[in-house]
Amino acid sequence: MFNAISTPSSRWFSFVAECWRLAALWFAGVLLFMSFRIFFLVYFYDHIAAPLDATALYNTLKTGFAFDSAASGVCFSIPFLLNCIFQPMRLGHWVSKVRIYTARVFFSVMILLCITSVTYISEYGTQFNYFMFEGLHDDQQAIALTAIKQYKPWGSLISLVLLLFIAFRYCKHVEQTSLSFLSRIYTVCKWKRTLLVILITVLFICAIRGSFESRPASRKWSAVTPDAFVNNLVINPFRSFVYAIKDYNELQNHGIDGKNPYLSSNAAPLTDPLLDYQQHTKGAFIDPPSQVFFIIMESYDSWPLQQKYASLNVTNELKSLASKGIYLDNMLPAASSTMNSLSSILSGIPFSGVNMSRIGPQQPASKLSFINQMERLGYTSQFFYGGLLSWQNVGEYVESQGVDNIYSATDAGGKGSAGVWGIDDSQLFELAAAKTEQKSFNVILSGSYHGPFNLDLAQLDYPYASYDDYPATIQSLEGELLDPYVLGHLWYADKMLGEFVRKMEQRYPDALFVITGDHFSRRYLHSRPNLFELTHVPMVIYGQGITPDLLSSQHVASHMDIAPTLLNLIAPKNTAFYSMGQSLLSIDEERTVFGFQTIRRNEKLWKGDLKAIYEYYKVNEHDKTQLTSFSPSGVEYIDADTEQAYNRYMATAWHLLIRGME
Repeated sequence: MFNAISTPSSRWFSFVAECWRLAALWFAGVLLFMSFRIFFLVYFYDHIAAPLDATALYNTLKTGFAFDSAASGVCFSIPFLLNCIFQPMRLGHWVSKVRIYTARVFFSVMILLCITSVTYISEYGTQFNYFMFEGLHDDQQAIALTAIKQYKPWGSLISLVLLLFIAFRYCKHVEQTSLSFLSRIYTVCKWKRTLLVILITVLFICAIRGSFESRPASRKWSAVTPDAFVNNLVINPFRSFVYAIKDYNELQNHGIDGKNPYLSSNAAPLTDPLLDYQQHTKGAFIDPPSQVFFIIMESYDSWPLQQKYASLNVTNELKSLASKGIYLDNMLPAASSTMNSLSSILSGIPFSGVNMSRIGPQQPASKLSFINQMERLGYTSQFFYGGLLSWQNVGEYVESQGVDNIYSATDAGGKGSAGVWGIDDSQLFELAAAKTEQKSFNVILSGSYHGPFNLDLAQLDYPYASYDDYPATIQSLEGELLDPYVLGHLWYADKMLGEFVRKMEQRYPDALFVITGDHFSRRYLHSRPNLFELTHVPMVIYGQGITPDLLSSQHVASHMDIAPTLLNLIAPKNTAFYSMGQSLLSIDEERTVFGFQTIRRNEKLWKGDLKAIYEYYKVNEHDKTQLTSFSPSGVEYIDADTEQAYNRYMATAWHLLIRGME
């Protein structure tokens, strides 16, 4: 018979009671994640491109529950295992202490990740990924000040404190609840106790796996809807954070025993990675210019140059140059961040997920170095940056690539109204104009179209003071439009670019200008940009002897094509050089190009984690001219040959960066 007085001293009853408390905490964790997922779906509704019907919503929440269950289950696995071990040893008080501290740490970390994820999604359009760890190499103070000034996270801080208070009170409530109702299942029957323990253990294992099925919750099974953004929200912030760490560590894996992350176990090793990348120029298309200005514009997308946005008149300067020279808008950037794109272009080694600014200076510049190849043509190399050279180790990096003269904000008197990141583009271009030497190759990295946005645009006759000032066609677009003040910084950067080109062209009539964006800006005019607008940057080559008929604007290209194109424009015939790109002056219409986690083959475009989840879009010229509502173009999976070519390309880039020329 059951004796109520003996119940509290029963080790078996204490085990069941502790399991109940852990289950209550597990459920609270699942509820926390699910609540934030629903909040994300509502708050970021304008990021959803595909129709989200009841079935898609059900699949999202169902699969999300599996990830939430696994995350909470794993976090409470230690107190559960201790409960199984310590309760029979009459050490239940240690189990309680471990559970209490585990719960506090769990809810603190989870709430912090969920709230931080709101800002991360706002900026990058995705949950945590490997890119978040690039901040370890960045100016943390500048990043923090940018986040504070741009996002004003006071609401997030209040939410953090409030949710932590609720979570800690809940933990205390779980601890103090008597659980007398569990007395109903108390029994002295051993086989019933055994059956209940087995049931508890099975439920615990299923909670950790996130599934009763044969396969556990896994990233490769998370694409359960037609919309890539919704699929991204299936995985909760905790698992996204874990995957980000895993991806980053995999990509950073290097050293003597480092395994190339892009080569499968049965893939052929890379014996001579440069063998296929030696090229020869066909013969100079123009007379060698006295000056070459290679201008890399901060966050300069292709979309502002599209015909359908022409009424905005925010990029008229670059449009004017494009109309007189070579212009491409089908160009994939090497990376989605400034330093990684810059280092890829200058070194000639595509970004493969490893921060190059730290590894590059540790070894000699590669044979693909754009800088060294221009210097062999007799040009003095110069680098101009509007920030400080300590940012991302950029000063040491460009020096390792062979740059002769390096200039930064310090050479222009320090910081300007650009605030935390350095001087404005007007000051930067003035510095470049003052330091230009005879026959020089000048790399200029702009910075004004970068948060926090704090230029005084009213003094510059910027036409859009409010949303009402936008052209009527623009105001008719669906969803919330880009803040006119933010867009004004793009207008300003373009204006300063045009003034600089005219000034240098007057001083050096034969000067050659190569202009591109470092990466897409992550800021768009309306709430439903298509994947083309989310990924591409422009390229313009302008100067004496350059005409639009030299190259079709329909060609697809990547950042890695810039160096061989420029060398073929100005270098003598049969000049040998190395490049993983191709000269755009002699390429076929049909080609496939790669960026990091991005593939473009003719009109087909894929972006994302190409091993698991990616977006697909079919590019067409109609989308560039007509202000129509965005509609998804379905899904087409990457074929095996293209995937293999991408992995081989990235494997070569990884090898050249980590192992050098060996």
